[in-house]
Amino acid sequence: MASSKFKTEQYFSESFVESAGAVLFRLSTREICLIRLLVNKKYILPKGRRNIAESRQTAAIREVAEETGYSCRILPVKMLTRNPPAVETEPMADESRLHDHACEPFTLQIRHLAEDDVKIIWWFIAAINEETNFNADAQEDDKFTVEFFDMQEAITKLTFKNDQEMVQKAVEIFLQTHPE
Repeated sequence: MASSKFKTEQYFSESFVESAGAVLFRLSTREICLIRLLVNKKYILPKGRRNIAESRQTAAIREVAEETGYSCRILPVKMLTRNPPAVETEPMADESRLHDHACEPFTLQIRHLAEDDVKIIWWFIAAINEETNFNADAQEDDKFTVEFFDMQEAITKLTFKNDQEMVQKAVEIFLQTHPE
């Protein structure tokens, strides 16, 4: 039996969980929303597990709203991706290309929780629906607060290096799409 020439990891459904989250921008002030855990003072981004039959985009929007109290939408951005356009008019090479108005994940994180146990996290760029009201009741508990920071301060506030790198990339994509 042949083996793939590519390094491959395979996980069955009982060994992985999918999560979705977003780097959440407030467009009017060009700030980023972070969650501060009160117990250990860590700064993180809003995310959570995807439900069965829920799209990744829907999961990200729901989880962000549940954790922050802010209704949001996936922000169409200009970004490089290897995904082909929605409608392919000709065969396309598997290479990155710049797409306008992409509402795709801009980052995929894979966390190895234990042997044969992974968490897959799809990250989107999102914007608060500023015309809707903040919903304090939407927050799941009182173990954290929601705070806004300018883009560079948000990067430095984040506790984890991977999150800092991810938000730096989100800021680059955001500024490419929405220059000052």
